[in-house]
Amino acid sequence: MRISTNLYFTTLNQRLSDQHSKISELQTQLATGKKAVTASMDSEAAMASLRMNSVIEDQNNYKSTLQNVDGQLRQEESLVSAMHKISDRIKELSIIGASDTYSAEDKKMISTEVAQYKLQLLAFANSKDENDNFFFSGSQKSTQPYSMAADGAVSYQGDETAIFVDIGANEKIQVNTIGDEVLANVTRTAANGSTSKITAFTMLDDFVTALNSNDTVNISRAMAEAESFSEVLLKKQVELGMSQNSIANRVDIIDEKTLVYKDLLSNVADTDYSEAITKLSAQMLALEAAQSTFAKVSQLTLFDYI
Repeated sequence: MRISTNLYFTTLNQRLSDQHSKISELQTQLATGKKAVTASMDSEAAMASLRMNSVIEDQNNYKSTLQNVDGQLRQEESLVSAMHKISDRIKELSIIGASDTYSAEDKKMISTEVAQYKLQLLAFANSKDENDNFFFSGSQKSTQPYSMAADGAVSYQGDETAIFVDIGANEKIQVNTIGDEVLANVTRTAANGSTSKITAFTMLDDFVTALNSNDTVNISRAMAEAESFSEVLLKKQVELGMSQNSIANRVDIIDEKTLVYKDLLSNVADTDYSEAITKLSAQMLALEAAQSTFAKVSQLTLFDYI
């Protein structure tokens, strides 16, 4: 079978074009650090990269959600801690007020300080986050949890709904605080030994009344009630701290998984520089040889054989 000159030159040109294409692809891989800059260069690697990037993005979104929840819990813990300081101070003032060392006028002065703590406690209870949501209104985030009437009575406007978030591994944490859970859980013991639950605001109001009337029995009662309030707040602080620890552990797991996914992505998508340089050198040598052969063959004529 005869091979025409035209077919011969066409075949050589095609081979040279293929060599240039391979060299260009390798140079692109080295320049960009990616095996497949376009899907057509390596469709399998491109699809694997898309899947892995999607997984990594999901992990990052999950981490961001957990970090937002953690920020919420930290702010709640800060507010509960501030309330706890008030309960500690009320205990101190109840001890002072119960002492015979202080006169009735002194106790009236103490009542002024206690009244200010009621206003501080109300301000903490009605605190908002950066998104203008109330911390202590249950699930009614846009509803102010506590309001004070003209006579000084404080009432709860939120609800009793707890909101839980699944943080993985079948573990759920509560991400909202129900106001009355911490502020309406003070234990009051009556003279006959029976107990009931009152709000921290009621405790403070009654303490002020007892101080102003020099009622030593009810001043002493405030001491036990402040202790009860302190225990409730301490329990809530522990719960919030444990939730934050659970989130921190989950974020650590996400970080470890993300590192693994990124390593897998690198193996699939990133250029192996050593391998690419070796291939490029081989392709360059092959191109030079082909060009040399093409140059020599293209100059041959029948007269070279006469």
